[in-house]
Amino acid sequence: MIADSMPTRSYGVLLVSFSKHSHQPSFVPLYLQHPDTEIVAVADEVDIDPQLATENERWARELGVPYIVGIDEALKCDDVDLVSIGHEIERRSDIAVRSARSGKHLWIDKFLGATVSECDAAVEAIEENRVKAIVPSFAYGQLVRQSRRVLETGAIGELLGLHIDIMFGKGKPRAIPPSNRSVPFLPPGRWKFPDVKRELLTIGAYAVGLIQACCDSIVEVCGHGGAHFFPEQAAHGTEDCGSLTLVDSKGRTNSLCAARIGTAAHMAGGPARAWLVGTESSVLVDSKRPALDSYLRSDIVDGNYEPSALDPMQWHSGPPTFSKPISSDTAGLACGLDDFISAIAEDRPPLYSARQARELVEILIAGYWSIVEGRPVTLPLTDRS
Repeated sequence: MIADSMPTRSYGVLLVSFSKHSHQPSFVPLYLQHPDTEIVAVADEVDIDPQLATENERWARELGVPYIVGIDEALKCDDVDLVSIGHEIERRSDIAVRSARSGKHLWIDKFLGATVSECDAAVEAIEENRVKAIVPSFAYGQLVRQSRRVLETGAIGELLGLHIDIMFGKGKPRAIPPSNRSVPFLPPGRWKFPDVKRELLTIGAYAVGLIQACCDSIVEVCGHGGAHFFPEQAAHGTEDCGSLTLVDSKGRTNSLCAARIGTAAHMAGGPARAWLVGTESSVLVDSKRPALDSYLRSDIVDGNYEPSALDPMQWHSGPPTFSKPISSDTAGLACGLDDFISAIAEDRPPLYSARQARELVEILIAGYWSIVEGRPVTLPLTDRS
């Protein structure tokens, strides 16, 4: 007689916050569709903005799960195995530390913390409490996976360096008033505002993650920023466009450009591509290709590219596109969740570690200090961290 197979373990997911700056809404379908995860509750802090509390409550109702006021109370629930952290960047490290100390595994939206010291605290708690943690944005997307496959074939010889362009076709660019053109560049530390996000951080992080996947540790960073497409960014002295040059420990020079370039600027919602330069040849990897394109003159001439007045920077809405990607998981989030669940079940690290996520934040902060100081900055950071 053949024994029945053992049932698959289901991991209970606690959704911490639906902050407007987070990708938590994008994570919900992943948990609902994955056979090994089940959303069990939504939770947030007591001292949050009433508008955020209302949004959290709305999601809890739609998902049919309780909304728990007080994250510490939620962490006491026996059915919580995974904590999906979608709060503001300034709160993530503290939530990660408390969750790790409660023995919960962590799915963290993009950044461990707002500073290097906050990231260090999160990494320490994760490693000391032997929980699994993943920052899924940087190792699982099509651009990273395709680039690694090219390198693994050896077709370009030894890698000499990369250049990466990642740009989001969102928002409505407008003229910059003369009064805002001389606002000094804002140092790192404050990352998000009610009307803008710092795009070298928000978008450039994806390119840094790709460079981490292909190169050795970064030892020097040189940054440039200050040009603008959006008057909101110019008024704050923040950036909607920036570039970094990164030198790794083997002396390879890599560069990236990250920007929010506005609607209708690219047929697939913004370019995401990498040039891999090798000793034998060079290759262009474009994660928006192959794609199926279709064009109708009326779609272009009569197209309405005005973002919603309720979402002018399109944080929660996509750009108009005239192409359909072949891959259904371009960002690689589903692939990341598969790896995360396997890492827990097999008691192994996920493909992209919390320590790598900490190094990514340090690289980006070094880039901002380079822009402010007008010179390259070496790693590791010390007094600037």
